[in-house]
Parts: sequence; structure tokens; C-alpha cells
Amino acid sequence: GECRISVAVPYIPLLWYNYSMHSPLITRRAILLLLGIFVTIVTLNQSSGGSLTASIFDGAGLLGGLFAAQAELPAGVRTDTDVIFVIADIINFALMFVAIIAVIGFIVAGFMFILGFGSDASIQRAKKIMIWSVVGLLVIIFAFVIVQFVVNIAT
Repeated sequence: GECRISVAVPYIPLLWYNYSMHSPLITRRAILLLLGIFVTIVTLNQSSGGSLTASIFDGAGLLGGLFAAQAELPAGVRTDTDVIFVIADIINFALMFVAIIAVIGFIVAGFMFILGFGSDASIQRAKKIMIWSVVGLLVIIFAFVIVQFVVNIAT
């Protein structure tokens, strides 16, 4: 008797979660929520005489915005920017974020190593994460060097 109850009790939340995630009521609620948001926006737009969307979409367009930005900026909008420099800047920006993620991975692996309390599985996992974080940082550094080399050749 007691054994069956103690085994079945942990499965009750799992069954509830499984039912709630696969229930058609969840999708109906989501559809009704999105429909309600859409109706609210349309109603607000109509009650304000269309000024809600007019304030967003009325303007001088892309060229008018560029000319306005050029008038506001002290040096104006640069027209001599080369595509290679733009691509290099985008790649360097992305490499910066990937390097930050690799360093955070190394730090997390250090905490796992320390807080593993001698567990062999935890120590081995932390060592693998540390090794791959260092390998990732080396790849990022080489990618940065290659991008700078290509930019120097292009100029």
C-alpha cells in the first residue's frame, strides 16, 4: 500500500504539467489573447481617428530621414564607407560577444570544478568546459587576426 502511494505521488505534478502543456485550452487561450490585443489596438486606432498609426507611419520616408540625420550630425552621414570595413566591424562586434560568452563559460566551469566536492563526473565535465572555452577563445583571437589581416590587405 504505502509503496505504491509514495511512488505515484511524484508523478502527479508531471502528469499535470504534461496535460497542461498539450492541452488545446492553452492554444485557445493564446489565440484569444492575441486576438484581444489586436482588437484593442484597432479600437484605439479607430477611436483616435487613425492618429495612432499615423504618428508611426507618416513621415518623409527613408531619404527624408537620412537627410534629417545628416543635418543633425556634426560631420554628416559618411558616404565613403567601404563594405569591407562595415563587414569587419560587424564581425569584430560579434567576436566580442562570443569572447565574453567563452570567458563566462570558463568562469562557470571553475565554479563547477570547485563546487563539485570531489565528484569525478563533475570534475571531468568542468575540465571539458574549461578546455573548450580556451579553444574557443583561441579561435576567436585567430578570427580577429584574420579579419584585421584582410582589412589591411584591402586598404
